[in-house]
Amino acid sequence: MTLKIGVCGTAFWAEHVHLPGLAAPDGIELVGLWGRSPEPAARLADKTGVTAFPSFEALLDTVDALSFAVPPEVQSRLAPLAIARGRHVILEKPLGDSIDSALAIRRAITAAGVTGLCFLTRMFVPEIAAFLGRARALDAREGRAEFRSNALGAGPYAASPWRQAQYGALHDAAPHGMSVLVSALGPVREVAGRTEPDGAFTLSFRHEGGQSSTLLLNLRDASVQLAESYQFRNGTSVDLPGLSYDRKATFARAAATLRDTVAGRPDAGDTQLDLALHLVCVAAAAQQSLESGGDFVPVATPQP
Repeated sequence: MTLKIGVCGTAFWAEHVHLPGLAAPDGIELVGLWGRSPEPAARLADKTGVTAFPSFEALLDTVDALSFAVPPEVQSRLAPLAIARGRHVILEKPLGDSIDSALAIRRAITAAGVTGLCFLTRMFVPEIAAFLGRARALDAREGRAEFRSNALGAGPYAASPWRQAQYGALHDAAPHGMSVLVSALGPVREVAGRTEPDGAFTLSFRHEGGQSSTLLLNLRDASVQLAESYQFRNGTSVDLPGLSYDRKATFARAAATLRDTVAGRPDAGDTQLDLALHLVCVAAAAQQSLESGGDFVPVATPQP
């Protein structure tokens, strides 16, 4: 069985991650792309050698699955339409632009009986999987993550309106670190946030099992291109002082997980949907804390 898939989106992440990542796995046929603006879609289609479809509906008519590389509010609007048509979906984080929209997507996937996957990047990196195994073996009680880059100061995201919003980094990049912390320590019960003098966010988490962790997030650090590190402790510690990974290969791994899940393979892997929904709720509570003086705010994750 070959899974026919198309890409929604024409910006940097679509061009450099989704399109090449979908071209790699066996059993997946990259059919084409669609973008909200016809001219960029045509240019990207010519550049990558795929078909540019004239409308979202035309792409839907041709594929078994869709991969979304669009802003959160666009994903929240279009993904339910694809799911209602019986199309499998690869979704970006955040899963939705609000808790309600993320929950609606999660429930729509279940109701339609399709396969949905959220591309929480770190969850498809083998080095992270091995590191999380060490953290779980330690029965870690504390964790720390740091994520620093200059993504909002220079480069392809410097002109991204939703990322440049006051709390855009919280919804775009915090899920990277939070996904690792939650995978090792369990769901977050409450979160407090503060804004540092340099504009960075420090988030403090209390997990449901009594564990605690922190995340330092700064996307305007001109001193680094990307610096990402993790530590878990319980008397002794396990450390991941740096992380380097191939984005295209990581997305290809996620696409293969979707393919195998659709095919019913028992070893297909985790599609990360429930984790993605929880992270939307954690980010919303963190923003509430940042807006209200830094007190701990409960995280309420609805049942999908």
